[in-house]
This record gives sequence, structure tokens and C-alpha cells, in this order.
Amino acid sequence: MKTIVLTGAAGNIGSALRQGWSDGRYQLRLNDIKPLGEMAAHETLYIGDLRDAAFCSALLEGADAVVHMAGIGTDLELELLIEHNLKALLGVYQAARTHSVRMIYASSNHAIGMYATDIDIDEYAAVRPDSLYGISKVWGEGIARLYFDKHGVESVCLRIGSFEAEPFERRHLHTWLSHRDMQHLAECCIDAPQVGFQIMYGVSANTQRWWQQSDNPIGYQPQSNAEEFAARIAAISSRGGPLAEQFQGGGFASADYSNTK
Repeated sequence: MKTIVLTGAAGNIGSALRQGWSDGRYQLRLNDIKPLGEMAAHETLYIGDLRDAAFCSALLEGADAVVHMAGIGTDLELELLIEHNLKALLGVYQAARTHSVRMIYASSNHAIGMYATDIDIDEYAAVRPDSLYGISKVWGEGIARLYFDKHGVESVCLRIGSFEAEPFERRHLHTWLSHRDMQHLAECCIDAPQVGFQIMYGVSANTQRWWQQSDNPIGYQPQSNAEEFAARIAAISSRGGPLAEQFQGGGFASADYSNTK
């Protein structure tokens, strides 16, 4: 049985993965700053700060992979993003280097959110972050690239779309990631024989998705399709107003926008 470290285990995605893996298919080491409740037989709670090198080393020692879902998940002050989306991530990567552990990193579609909604892109498109939060995810992808090139730490960077039980606005026709497909994606990352360094779009098989996957070494085959909900949500505007409809990052891209050229 593989031993998997799940950081951010109390968050939206972390909680869904923990529930999906409640059958004990993996030995789970759970980390978060929020309460996680009672531990199952296949779960072990690790409470600590990911910026603490000694804690990170103990957390990862003997593990097979890290599913790193911890960090700031919205556009907050730069100082907070640096502490939790850069310094903490560096701590985890240094431990992964020490213990030769595979990394599955929760990047975000906001790393490329300033692309217009009338084009499709793949994982080789240049980064175009839509916010300081998006920039923090670009940092994370850069750390992953560095640690693979210099230290051989395998990484899959997941540019996660709109992780929801069901899509509820027009933008989700392009960006929705179902709970089922997120679990499948994480398992593909964990169980693939080799991953090297790879960027994968965390998106379901939506008919109208903007993000295409040119290389798929992990064998991810999503099953859900937001088009099934199109009749209900196609008329529901994206959050962030009319400007949000112009950019793939939606409301993150339209916030504090002042470009008149």
C-alpha cells in the first residue's frame, strides 16, 4: 500500500479526496491547520507548520507521494501569499528532495487567467497570471520545475479549474472539475510509473473547455461534462461582471482591472 501525504486535508479538495479514499486504498498522512475529526485506521494526523523544515522532513519521510493542497486559495495580501504559497511550498519541496518523494502540486487556472475566452490553450502556453494569487501559482510551478531539473523531484502541477459538486454559472461550462474527475486525476498522478515534470489541466471533459492537454503521460481520462448542465446555467453570468466574461480567469481577471488600451 502506498503512503500518501495529503496537505490541506480539511479544505474543499482535500476533504473530497479524503472521503474518496476512505476505502483505505492508501495509507494517508493528513496535514492541516483546521480540525480533521476522528482518524480512520489508514489515516495518521500530522499537525505542524509546513514552513518548519524538521516537521516537513518527518511528514514526508518514507512517503511515496505528496498531494499538496495546502496554501492560500484566493487573492489575499502579498505577505500571506509569500508565507503560505511560496515559503511553505519550498519547505515541502526541500523535504521531497531529501526523501525522494513525488509531488502533486495544486496550481491553478489563475496562472493563465488573462487569456481571452475566445481561444483555447494547452499546457505549453506562456503563463498569464490574473492576480497576485495567480502569480503565487506561477511561483509554485517554477519551484516544481527547478526541483525536477536540479534535484530529480518528480512533479505534476495541476492547473485546477472550478472544483464544484455541480457547475452553477456560465464560466463553468469551460472550467468545471467534478469531484469524481479530481479524484481520478490525483490517483493518476500517484500511480503513474513516471511523471517527470508535467503540467496537467484539472478540468473535466467539458465540451466547451478552453484548456487542451497535448501531453498526458499519467493517463487522465475525465468523465464528467458540464454540458449536461448547460440548459440550467448558460444564462447565468460569471461572477465579476461583464469584464469577467472576457478572460478565462473570470472574476480574478476583472478585479482591479484598469487597462484601457
